[in-house]
Amino acid sequence: MYTDPIRVLLIEDDLGDADLITEFLDFIKSTPFQITHHRCLQEVLQPRDQDAYDVILLDLSLPDSFGLETVEQVYNQFPTIPIVILSGLEDESLATIAVQKGAQDYLVKGDFDSNLLVRSIRYGIERAKTIQLLNQKEQQLQQANEQLEHRVAERTSELQQANDQLRTLESQLRLALAQEQELSHFKSRIISTVSHEYRTPLTTINSSAEILERYLHKLDAEKQRKHFQRIQLSVKHLTALVEDVLFINKAELEKVEFNPEPIYLVSFFEEIVEGLQITVDEKHQLFFTHHGSCECANLDPKLLRQMITNLLSNAIKYSPQGGKITLNLSCEENQVVFQVQDKGIGIPQADQAKLFESFSRAGNVGTIAGTGLGLSIVKKCVDLHGGEITVKSEVGFGTTFTVTLPLIK
Repeated sequence: MYTDPIRVLLIEDDLGDADLITEFLDFIKSTPFQITHHRCLQEVLQPRDQDAYDVILLDLSLPDSFGLETVEQVYNQFPTIPIVILSGLEDESLATIAVQKGAQDYLVKGDFDSNLLVRSIRYGIERAKTIQLLNQKEQQLQQANEQLEHRVAERTSELQQANDQLRTLESQLRLALAQEQELSHFKSRIISTVSHEYRTPLTTINSSAEILERYLHKLDAEKQRKHFQRIQLSVKHLTALVEDVLFINKAELEKVEFNPEPIYLVSFFEEIVEGLQITVDEKHQLFFTHHGSCECANLDPKLLRQMITNLLSNAIKYSPQGGKITLNLSCEENQVVFQVQDKGIGIPQADQAKLFESFSRAGNVGTIAGTGLGLSIVKKCVDLHGGEITVKSEVGFGTTFTVTLPLIK
């Protein structure tokens, strides 16, 4: 038994039918009803509290709306309130479509009494409650699913991050292993190269020292001086070899320091050329030219000396028949450019791509001694300055190396 009145919204334009429905509901003493009556649809379709009614009794033929469109508009306005259709038409297909569009029941006027009307109202209210409860459960289930999906997404993201970290670690380990293998290979190349290059100067030192020890009293001053010079040159060669190996090892470990300072370029270049000219034989002539304002520039003197010395030494070494070797310095506003040009054996095109790699030597060097470290050292010195080195060469006609260094303000 209902204690609180059932709030009914009656939408009926015929006053006679409205009075009859009101009487039907008043006749049921076990259930109190509170009826609100409107004769047209627009009076109902005004913003109002969705909880103001428990059930809607709706006539399909209104002055401002007719047929199923009326059901749609009322349902859109009150989606949670059960709708019972009161129609003058006994049309089963119409009743079916009305229920599909949101109505709970379809009653034909003249074919129902008080009990049928009240039972339809009660069933409609209970079905609406059940639907509302199911909707709440569905919403709760949807929220639970969304929370579960969110947790799954979070967990998936965590697993993905962990997987990415593992991949990164694996990549780092592979890189470290590759670097270790490369370093091991590099060290093997150093040992092999040094052991090979050491033999000739050590043999020279040993033989000259042995001759001086055994036959010093038989040698005149000129022959003694020649053997001492051979020993000194061999020692210098070994020292230079050790310095090259130490430098390239530091460079591979990225431990070479870059310390730029003001340098008077012309005098710096002239000093290097003059020092090398003393050590070469008469067949090789070194020429130095300069252009532009080359008074002072911020460069690393130690690395710059390595570049110039190695390039000139290579030009001398690979010009076995002698000839002119030119060092040209050009000073511009934002950069320094110098070129070393020789008329030596040249470099095959196929070898030029790997020319600046450690231990790389051209295929046409023959028996000319060398470690293949000189140009790689030059390249690393250029890179530390943020510069560039290029080569133009033709076999049998000579080679030109061009180094461009940006000026540090």
